[in-house]
Amino acid sequence: MIKERIKKLNETLEILEYMKNNFDMDELKLDKIKQYALKYGIYLCITGIGEIACAYLNEIGIENISNFKECIAMLGEMKILDRFLVERLMELMKYRDLLKRPYIEIDILKLYSLLERLDLFKEFIDKITIVIRV
Repeated sequence: MIKERIKKLNETLEILEYMKNNFDMDELKLDKIKQYALKYGIYLCITGIGEIACAYLNEIGIENISNFKECIAMLGEMKILDRFLVERLMELMKYRDLLKRPYIEIDILKLYSLLERLDLFKEFIDKITIVIRV
C-alpha cells in the first residue's frame, strides 16, 4: 500500500515538474484549468506525504496519531526525517488545509512558488524509501 502511494506521489510530482518547466506565471493567470491542475496537484502531493507517513507508522504499530502533522512530527522524532525537513513539510501542510476548502481563494502566485519546492517531496520520498526498503 505504501509503495502504491509513493508511486502515485511520484506521478503527481512529474506532472507538477512539467508545469514548472512549461507554464509561466502569466500563462497560468489566464488559464483556470491550469490553475485547478496546479491546485489539485499540490493538494495531492501534500496529502500523499501525510498518507505515506501515517501508513508507515500504522505499519510499524504506532496507531495513536490523529493527523498528518503528527505523523510527520513522529517521523522526525524517530530520526527518519531531519528537523529541517519536518519544519518545511509542516509549512506545506498549512496549504493543504487551505486547498481542501473550495471557498477559500489562494493566491496563485503563492501556489506557483511551491513548484520551486518540489524537492521537499522528493527528499521525503528518499528518506521514507530507505526505511521501508521499497
